[in-house]
Amino acid sequence: MNLGVVLPCTLLYGGVKRFMELGNIFIEMGHRFTVYSPDAQQPDWFDFKGEVKLFEALKTDELDALFFTEYRFIEEVLGANAKRRIFYHVSNDKQIKKIAKLKNVEVLACSTNICEFDKKYGLNSFKAIGGVNLMNYTPKTDYSLGEDRPIYILTYGRLAMRCKGVKYVVRACEKLYRKGFNIKLLLFDTPVTPKGKKRLAEFKAKVPYEFILNQPINKNSEMFNRADIYVAAEGQAGWSNTVAEAMACALPVVATTAGTKDLLFDNRTGLVCWRNSFSIRRNIKKLINDEKLRETLGRNGRINVENFDWHELAKKIEGYLLSPAPIR
Repeated sequence: MNLGVVLPCTLLYGGVKRFMELGNIFIEMGHRFTVYSPDAQQPDWFDFKGEVKLFEALKTDELDALFFTEYRFIEEVLGANAKRRIFYHVSNDKQIKKIAKLKNVEVLACSTNICEFDKKYGLNSFKAIGGVNLMNYTPKTDYSLGEDRPIYILTYGRLAMRCKGVKYVVRACEKLYRKGFNIKLLLFDTPVTPKGKKRLAEFKAKVPYEFILNQPINKNSEMFNRADIYVAAEGQAGWSNTVAEAMACALPVVATTAGTKDLLFDNRTGLVCWRNSFSIRRNIKKLINDEKLRETLGRNGRINVENFDWHELAKKIEGYLLSPAPIR
């Protein structure tokens, strides 16, 4: 099959990374895969094996299926030379209300969170849930904290996006530090906008911290394995890439339900928290005080996330595409 996707850019965002990962696997499976974007820049953070083209090529390239994730590109999608047009829903915003009115557009959902959201608009979206590249992550084996080093709390530090909830994690760690816990906060990000860079330059915290910048994604496993606990305080998400990556490293997780309903089962694969510093602090403290719980949740998280490897997801989507398009 000749497959393609319309993306707003090729910078490091979760929705973009999804198609870079899937695109490479589709190519491994013998298909063609092309990214169409406004500037057609090859990503410098990922070894993408497919082509990157400008939107103009959509009118001449013959595609068996064209994916897209944002309604604002609907004119390009509808004008494309594609047999099937597929909205891959990756973020629970209300653009789905407009998509639901388009009978010639199919809908895939990246998670149970999104499937439940789509049902509000009368859609029974195909569950294309996942994923994570398990080959890139080494499971943690040592859950001891030791006495000669800090307790490392890791979180995604995309400060410019309020939905990531970084401030709640920072406040929780600051309070624990004031209470005498030997904590060091690890934050990571690859700033992709001027606003992000500005927020990073202004960042301060009343807890020892290290900001890991521009970490190569093929070395993320090393970063996750430095940590003792991973925390995500997202307010809305389709699929939480960072939680999946932490679990692939068998790292115990504290997270909200945003983007994690397929991954996070309270007291089984991680600890569910509310999106406030008190709840986050309480759950971090619970893990600090219980090595057996850290190990159990970490190992269970790894076992569960194995269901969502990118390769398994690509096979599922391939099967969907080889079947007749559903009638809406």
